[in-house]
Amino acid sequence: MIESVYLGERAVKGIEINSWDLIVRIKIDFISRLKVGTHNWGFYTDEDIEDGYMVFSGVTHFQITPQGAIPDDYIFDYSMEKIRDNKSLFKIYSGGMTPDMPDNRGGC
Repeated sequence: MIESVYLGERAVKGIEINSWDLIVRIKIDFISRLKVGTHNWGFYTDEDIEDGYMVFSGVTHFQITPQGAIPDDYIFDYSMEKIRDNKSLFKIYSGGMTPDMPDNRGGC
């Protein structure tokens, strides 16, 4: 399924963690799908999902690097690799605010 998703030039808008149910939801400004039968995006937008979520269940570990960063910018890259039969590692590389950056949004 992840092979049919395009996230380039898309932005992370938020992250929700449901610890009790082991679910992580990553909100993306636009999620595009590849046109059926293709391997490249090609600016196909007919199936775009605005303010869509990538939902992961059975999450046992979650990490943001660098520590304290808040992803809120464009997605540069992402990958998913199978670790074991029922375990996968999903990585998303996004720009964002880090603790050493000045806050231009009026917050702390």
